[in-house]
Amino acid sequence: MHNGCPDKIHLDKEHPNLKNRYLDLRFLIDSFDDEECSEDSEFEVAIEFKFSRINYTDEKKEKKRIFNDIMRLKLFIESNPKNRKAYFLICGPQFDFIRSFQSIGWNIEAKNNSGLPKEDTILQPDYLYSSIKPSGFYTDWFKFKKGETQQIDLNTTNDYLKGIYNDFYADYEDAYKDSFSKEDLRKNNPITKAIYISETSDLLDIPAPMKVGIWEICFEKKDE
Repeated sequence: MHNGCPDKIHLDKEHPNLKNRYLDLRFLIDSFDDEECSEDSEFEVAIEFKFSRINYTDEKKEKKRIFNDIMRLKLFIESNPKNRKAYFLICGPQFDFIRSFQSIGWNIEAKNNSGLPKEDTILQPDYLYSSIKPSGFYTDWFKFKKGETQQIDLNTTNDYLKGIYNDFYADYEDAYKDSFSKEDLRKNNPITKAIYISETSDLLDIPAPMKVGIWEICFEKKDE
């Protein structure tokens, strides 16, 4: 990780490898302590953001946008892995985060408790708030325990996932720079690594506790 101060901060700046495609945030660091980084050029970080909402984040159109974020970030570091880092961040009201992203299909009745189970469940001695199990679509792309990684198989045989991936290749076909092709983009699978997942709050007197997750985006380094 870097130890310098952010410099040259850019919002919605064009992706360095894609025409008319943008990254939510890019900034440069003038010093760092990552041994794998080259010291002959600046160290750059890119971040993509999303806000979790019920009946939005769990819909296909937003799944596509999140996948597009992951792929733009993968390309960002893939083209210069020694001097770049990439992160995906999603946040939102606790219940929305759990219900529409972390554990799609989780108990809808929990909404009355700001995203926590009913009181009789909370009082069970073996219950832990951290025991809410990730489930549903996004577990194909993300782990929800710090330090765990999830590889996204771009060559999956799952028809639903293939549709999302192929839509990305089609939408971005005219955006590739430097003779880059969809075959190049498909070559290395993206990997997401959980960096931070905020705890689920049990403070029921807070109207809308917030929850946030941050993942580093890496890629599968295949042998040449």
